[in-house]
Amino acid sequence: MSETYESQGSCSSDCGSCSENCSSRQPSKEDFLVPLNPYSKVKKVIGIVSGKGGVGKSFITSYLSVLMNRKGYNTGILDADITGPSIPKAFGIHSKAAGNELGILPAETKKGIKVMSVNLLLETEDTPVIWRGPVIAGTVKQFWSEVLWEDVDYMFVDMPPGTGDVPLTVFQSLPVDGLIIVTSPQELVSMIVSKAVNMANAMDIPILGLIENYSYIKCGNCGEKISVFGTSHIDDIANKYDLPVLGKVPIDSAIAAAIDGEKVEELKGDWLDLAAETIEIVHKVRENTSSEKVSAAAEKAATIKIAVTVDENNNVFQHFGKSDQFKIYEICGEELVSKTTLSSNGSGHSELVTLLSAQKVNVLICGGIGMGAMEGLMEAGILVVPGANGDADVVTAAYLDGSLAEGTEANCDHHDHHEGDCSGECKCHE
Repeated sequence: MSETYESQGSCSSDCGSCSENCSSRQPSKEDFLVPLNPYSKVKKVIGIVSGKGGVGKSFITSYLSVLMNRKGYNTGILDADITGPSIPKAFGIHSKAAGNELGILPAETKKGIKVMSVNLLLETEDTPVIWRGPVIAGTVKQFWSEVLWEDVDYMFVDMPPGTGDVPLTVFQSLPVDGLIIVTSPQELVSMIVSKAVNMANAMDIPILGLIENYSYIKCGNCGEKISVFGTSHIDDIANKYDLPVLGKVPIDSAIAAAIDGEKVEELKGDWLDLAAETIEIVHKVRENTSSEKVSAAAEKAATIKIAVTVDENNNVFQHFGKSDQFKIYEICGEELVSKTTLSSNGSGHSELVTLLSAQKVNVLICGGIGMGAMEGLMEAGILVVPGANGDADVVTAAYLDGSLAEGTEANCDHHDHHEGDCSGECKCHE
């Protein structure tokens, strides 16, 4: 008893320099890490996670590895989704994993991407994995410590969905450098993403950003993006947690054909270019990687909202202060994400400024507008393009391609009131 008391009394609180095994000692994060195969070298580990299943996480993992491979990096995939392994099929891998005295050998795709999945160990590809949590967690650890990965620049880990035992094992056992959270547009997403974010924060693992899968489907005739699963909430969630949106992936028959045809390496699409560029910069493995690449990709993928004053015929309404409705165009890069109508009830200049600001509008296209309203919009950070005429869709397209010319008569000129009735707010007669 006295010996224990003396030991505690002389404690310096510096566990790093102490060999005592007392109750005060707390395990560090490094204590849980599983050693990498001594003949392997993995520079960066990126976890691909989701709060729920069915959001296409395995496709995102596969395609990101393909994009980084195209950039000339050595990439690998550790398929930690043990009970739902789908990575090998996407690449057309059906052979079994081999091994030698140094460890288990991962399969390689046609382009040289290294893959390790439980499907490469099972007797048949459709054999169910009816294992308890500890066995599954042990298998994930073996994929890290017993597989001969050799030299990998970026290791992508396809995590099982949710925030249970196996994701926890991966977070604790592997030196995960960053996470990408994959989600979908449904209302439920906010809560699901919150769980994933909170778990990552609790494990002190940086989140690179969010990717929304099944974001929209593009009309084959007009090119308009249709939100099949309802209005997207990804931007609101990203703002809530101060995270970037790294991609919005559509429902595209080309993606389905590539996966079903086992040819994901042949797929072409720029949906995840920003995500790949971000990984390349934030977790750099080459000295010559420039941050300008991310800035350019981010600018290309930036989402803006354009509001246009419209009348009942979808033409540009000429009196901003009396606008009953606005057509709101959401544009991501060069693509139309959504087109909605916002009712305003002709509330007046100051109320309309507040309304558009609350909708996070970036650009207003209108006919006539007074200087007071224009100054209010500019103070709210909204670019004003006055003096426009004609169909709202055509005018917006012209603005986007740089061919929209501002009219020469931009001031508000209400023909339906007398000069003496004007309050002066709209500066009609300046």
